[in-house]
Amino acid sequence: MSTQVISDAETALGHLERLTDELRSRGWAVEVAAPADRWPCAIVADPRTRAMNENVIAARERSDDSWSYFYGWGERIAPAADPSAAATALARVLTARRDN
Repeated sequence: MSTQVISDAETALGHLERLTDELRSRGWAVEVAAPADRWPCAIVADPRTRAMNENVIAARERSDDSWSYFYGWGERIAPAADPSAAATALARVLTARRDN
């Protein structure tokens, strides 16, 4: 009998993949990176202005051990259980930057 252990990094990657699917379905450009020596992240870009982008990670909440999406600087975006809400928030931020 074999036991499969899923690491936190693999769980984070799974959450990022769900967010990636949601963002791509809305037309956003997304690249996911999961190097062995770093935490997985997604770079979300406005397809019309790729220089406008955000770095996103998925990580455990300290308060209750649930998972959430966070900007690269640590601000919470939305619960990982709701990739649609995270996609909406990211789109709002990136669109506002483009329009300014």
